[in-house]
Amino acid sequence: MSSSSSVTLPPRLSFSTRYRTAIKLALFILPLTLLTLLVASLHPISKARTHGILRPSSAYPPIPRIVHYVHLQKSEHTPLSLPFSSYLSIFAAVLYIQPTKIYIHTDYNTTAISDATEHGDRWTHKLLTTWPELLEWNPVTPPTYAGPTDTHHIDAIQHKSDFVRWDQIASSGGIYLDFDVIALKPLDPLLNAGFAFIAGRQYGNEHEGGSLNGTINNGAFMSVPNSAMSTIVKGEQHAGFDGKWESNLVANTRTAEYLVNVPYECLILDRHAFAPTHWFADSKEGTDNLFRVQEGPPSPEPEPLPDTPREPVKVYEAVVRNRRRRREWEFDWSSSYLLHAFSTGGYQRFIHPRLLLERRSNYGVAVWAIVKEMVDRGLIEGTEGEAYGES
Repeated sequence: MSSSSSVTLPPRLSFSTRYRTAIKLALFILPLTLLTLLVASLHPISKARTHGILRPSSAYPPIPRIVHYVHLQKSEHTPLSLPFSSYLSIFAAVLYIQPTKIYIHTDYNTTAISDATEHGDRWTHKLLTTWPELLEWNPVTPPTYAGPTDTHHIDAIQHKSDFVRWDQIASSGGIYLDFDVIALKPLDPLLNAGFAFIAGRQYGNEHEGGSLNGTINNGAFMSVPNSAMSTIVKGEQHAGFDGKWESNLVANTRTAEYLVNVPYECLILDRHAFAPTHWFADSKEGTDNLFRVQEGPPSPEPEPLPDTPREPVKVYEAVVRNRRRRREWEFDWSSSYLLHAFSTGGYQRFIHPRLLLERRSNYGVAVWAIVKEMVDRGLIEGTEGEAYGES
């Protein structure tokens, strides 16, 4: 016995129908092919990369989250002592950079460091003991002679520090900070920008007419390991040293400006980014107006910025509201990632937790949130005054 079933076959397309379909496809594909060939002829691969086409979004991996400081002896018998401003700098780096390691490159020996840990003043002891797993003292021997024939004696400790910082940053990469530099906000946008080296300008000195943008600032910069900038400076700073205060800054700035011509090799920010104030005491944005207590009521506490990075308009509006509530004497830190607070050593009487939390100085306004976070984490009481670190 058999059964039959019917199978429905798809209808056959006539020759004319298939021919018309083929023509339509050809008319669609042909213009795309011609366009592709035209673009290829105008922008070969080498030229396309020159113009940014086919180039990766960044040429370099993120700058390492390694923070470097340098602290050298002024003389053989100078004890190791670090004030609250140094503790503040390191805590701000911990807060906003989240470093994997903090190095203090020093010529103090282990005996001096141990003695300061056990018998030093309160702020020195606190700095040396708060981050034992994170902070590492790295022994270095700073040079004593430089110049074209290594016969020019290096007198200033600041110049010795210049040699050490570039040697270390070239070796491992990271973020170099002087102890008078305070991080004011997260550095992630800069560290992940794909540049090999990032620096910021500072106010011009008296020889530059006090112009707004002078040389790059040597107290705060960041680099990948063995960047072109760090390699060049490390190789040339010895031969180029002449003992003049600004010589290294001028030479380094020239090098950085030339390297801007190489894609992703060097980014130079304006002075507001890292060094928004001047080192002249009597300048409108100088050290007196930065550190000294201002007359009148304190600055009002700011409205917290919304934690909504994908809604930048809301953040912007909160910044505007805070600026509208400011005192007339307040500086604007809105576009500053770092604050290189020049001449900190001469204004230590204005740099202690109790005064800074009162928001009665521009420096206090800048670091208020950082000091408040110290209190919230139980690192300080917030009532420590000027004499606290003396015992």
